[in-house]
Amino acid sequence: MAASVGLPSDDLAVQATNDDATSCKRYAVDRGYWKDEFIRYLYRSSEKKSPEISRGYYARVKSIHILVDQFLDRTQQKCQLVTFGAGSDTLHWLLWKRKKLPALHVEVDFPTVTARKSHCIKTRPVLLEALSNPVITMEAIRSDHYVLLPADLRDVKSLGKQLIDAGLDPNLPTLFLAECVLAYVEGAKVNDVIRWTAEHFKTSVFLNYDPINPFDKFGEIMKQNLKSRGCALLGMETCPDSESQVKRYHDNGWEGAWSMDMAEVYARLPRDDVARIERIDFLDERELLDQLLRHYCLSGAHLDSQQLGELCLLPLVYSSERTLQIKDSLQG
Repeated sequence: MAASVGLPSDDLAVQATNDDATSCKRYAVDRGYWKDEFIRYLYRSSEKKSPEISRGYYARVKSIHILVDQFLDRTQQKCQLVTFGAGSDTLHWLLWKRKKLPALHVEVDFPTVTARKSHCIKTRPVLLEALSNPVITMEAIRSDHYVLLPADLRDVKSLGKQLIDAGLDPNLPTLFLAECVLAYVEGAKVNDVIRWTAEHFKTSVFLNYDPINPFDKFGEIMKQNLKSRGCALLGMETCPDSESQVKRYHDNGWEGAWSMDMAEVYARLPRDDVARIERIDFLDERELLDQLLRHYCLSGAHLDSQQLGELCLLPLVYSSERTLQIKDSLQG
């Protein structure tokens, strides 16, 4: 695409990971792991993936959707959602279909990525229908409840201005969501983003899904595979595990924070639905799935200046014992 001219090769390689992720999600949706009638309009092909990959994406999508729902319920949808590195994500349309939209949803990504998404939305009536009073340009969209914003997370000063100019209200409860984004950004610049959100949005939640554990054999192979494609995990080695994820939130102005690897998340998702998806594809050995899940984590933090209560009630998904553990850590 012409919009790609002049971009560093590593930026282009990172952007290509969006296609990889969307292909995996599309295959899992086609197999019935979860429902998403909109993904086929943003990614039309589907290549076979291993059961481990599909179960890993199920855990990622299911847990994040539950957490977003909890936030929307807690705030009665009088809130905002900001998705960093949104790529071809369909969350906005899934929420629209269920009549569960926030007051404003801003999706942020590289201009080349937003340009492709803008074109898809403009040319597919089923996607365009979800937008009220849209103004669509080559790289951006602005509508009553949805904004598609071309921006660079590494320039937080410019990013912050763009978000406020897009209509983001610092006084409304806001959820910031990043999925496999921060690991590709230099650690100091990730800190800038996390600190900026905490400083400007005092009633908010930050959710992050990222790879972890880069120093064992599995992690080294994961890093080498990405490096061979031009994707350096610049932020991963400075925040390599769940403990450092929590520390990073606290160091940058957030109050309560938690993190768990995806093996724990998978083990604590609703068991009836997990049993359903485990019947879809036969899994030869559990060991590879466990390894994969232990090399990704889901973390979160919150600020609650408006005293709404725990904005991000992750433990509601899991066991009562885990609920008490996390609740104690949040209050302590």
